[in-house]
Amino acid sequence: MLAPSSLALILAACADSGGLGGRSALDDLDIPEENLRPVNYSVGSGDPEKLAAFAVAHNPSIKALRHKAERMEARAPQAASLPDPNASISVGSLPETAAGRVEAMVGVSQKIPLPGKRAAASRAASLEAAAIRSEADSLALKISEQVKSAWWDYYLANQTIAYTNENRVLLTTIRDIVTTRVEAGAATQADQLRIGNEITMLDRDLVSLRQVRSSAIARINSLLNRPAGASLPSPSAPSVPATGSLNSLIARAEANHPDISAANSRTDAFAQRLRKAKLEKFPDPTVGLTYAPVSGSGLSPVSNGRDQVFATLGFNIPLWREPRKAMVREASEGMAETRAMLESSRSDLRYRVEDAYFRAKTARDVIALFNDRLIPSAQQAYDVTLTGYSSGKNSFTDVIGTQRELLAYRLQLVQSRAQLGKAIATLQAAAAL
Repeated sequence: MLAPSSLALILAACADSGGLGGRSALDDLDIPEENLRPVNYSVGSGDPEKLAAFAVAHNPSIKALRHKAERMEARAPQAASLPDPNASISVGSLPETAAGRVEAMVGVSQKIPLPGKRAAASRAASLEAAAIRSEADSLALKISEQVKSAWWDYYLANQTIAYTNENRVLLTTIRDIVTTRVEAGAATQADQLRIGNEITMLDRDLVSLRQVRSSAIARINSLLNRPAGASLPSPSAPSVPATGSLNSLIARAEANHPDISAANSRTDAFAQRLRKAKLEKFPDPTVGLTYAPVSGSGLSPVSNGRDQVFATLGFNIPLWREPRKAMVREASEGMAETRAMLESSRSDLRYRVEDAYFRAKTARDVIALFNDRLIPSAQQAYDVTLTGYSSGKNSFTDVIGTQRELLAYRLQLVQSRAQLGKAIATLQAAAAL
């Protein structure tokens, strides 16, 4: 009999070892194990640009988005392919024709979606994957900005410690001068006590500054996915790039930033879904072929046992309109949503670029002011006052006042440098430089 053998053949073809309790399909996949745990790798000279590159390369969140994009891209060929064909077999009390008794009926059918549906669904999946890749690029820019900002905190703390230690050495020199004058009867012990308090206050500041430096190092290691306590090279002031014109930076941000690319890709993806939703109101044809073996020993004397082969054509009836209208409405609202998000991203980028641009400009002006005028004048005033105190022309209060002013200006200079570096980091991230 053909029917039992055909049934066995179909069941054998449909069964797989995974579904019958054998090896899982996942067992056959070669998925590499990525080391996402913190690793104490070398960071070279510790330049902020290189540190940012290391952070992007080792950040688990960026890796997750890259994998997500590949996962979404894998949906494109799924959406573009035809659905699996259907096979059927009929056995039992089948009708008897003039040619003889029908022993069984075996058929196969294939649904063929209307042209354009599969292409639109596949294109939507690819565009969604592109949007996620852009999100990964945007996250990379944010991580780079955070690394550079943390590095400038590290630089500021380190330089402040260096200046404070230098100032402590200066106070030690002043203390020796005070001691000499006290021994000569030209100064009082109150001056000695005051200089001692000044040195103690600097020691207090150094304790706090070391904690700030440790926190900055911890933040950098966290962003670089390095273990806690990993060492970093001492920071040295790098050259700060020029900013360019404000209008060109804003234009670049609106044209090239990954947030803009992501919003555009999602808008196009919803446009493809809208196209497919509008096609859903049309039926999808289903073509088939059926084979029916016929026995030659039928009741009719003219039975010839000729097998039957015939084709079928069917289609679904898109009767329920409300779900299809909802699909169109969903895609349309999705397009409106992503367009609004696009304008929001552009507005935010314009603000970030403009704010960072003027912060950088102000920091540059302040740096020039300190370098060209304030610090040289404060240094000269301190030198003159210290010389005058040694000869008895100036009071100890004058010396401490000029010394504090010089230290304050030097610290404000390094703070301005750090502010400039942070502003440039924000500018680079916002303008996608």
